[in-house]
Amino acid sequence: MRSTIAIIVAAGRGSRAGEGGPKQYRPLAGRAVLARAAEAFLNHPGIEAVRVIIHRDDEALYAEAMAGLLGHAKLLPPVFGGAERQDSVRLGLESLKAEAPAKVLIHDAARPFVDAAVISRVIRALDGADGAIAALPVFDTI
Repeated sequence: MRSTIAIIVAAGRGSRAGEGGPKQYRPLAGRAVLARAAEAFLNHPGIEAVRVIIHRDDEALYAEAMAGLLGHAKLLPPVFGGAERQDSVRLGLESLKAEAPAKVLIHDAARPFVDAAVISRVIRALDGADGAIAALPVFDTI
């Protein structure tokens, strides 16, 4: 049993990002956006495992994007997502049933700049609540 697992949702098509394939597999400073997002969780000491949820047509893209991380001890095999984001999250959560984690962090693969401090704050917030979300205050732009 692992107490804290992160799900990285990467099953989207990224159609709003224009041509070039799903945005989570596009390069960002020489590495796939997905790899950058996943690495933040893989390297965090409070995360015991990471499961990536992918589109069923993206196995080759996933393997290429995650090539440098595929042997990571915390990286669980990917699972296929569903038609909508909530379906992918549900399928990801269902895939963790045997792991029975006390905490699950859910992150969007197209958000590569999450840092260790944010991950730590969310984990701590879950100590006293059934759910938590990482957010920034909204400021007026006027």
